Amino acid sequence: MDGRKERRTPRTFRVLLSSGAQPMVAEYASTENVSPYGVRVKTDRPWRPDTRVLVKSSHGEPWARARVVYCQTLQSKMFAVGLEFFARAGDWIAAV
Repeated sequence: MDGRKERRTPRTFRVLLSSGAQPMVAEYASTENVSPYGVRVKTDRPWRPDTRVLVKSSHGEPWARARVVYCQTLQSKMFAVGLEFFARAGDWIAAV
């Protein structure tokens, strides 16, 4: 993952991921690291690259729109998903 715009900070908190195309497809996930431009989360199911998602922090910040950049299998039934925000989410991240 070369060429990051900013360093990611290790932070762990819960988020709700929702598919933009299918709002009924949603799950809670846990962050591993965050930046104003993206976040890496652990999920229980795979997400397809280029899927548009909505991300809601458990801290009550507004929804952020993002796209799935990658999805890696970590172990049985656990996945790491890289999300890129469509707009810089500095305030959303700073509040955490």
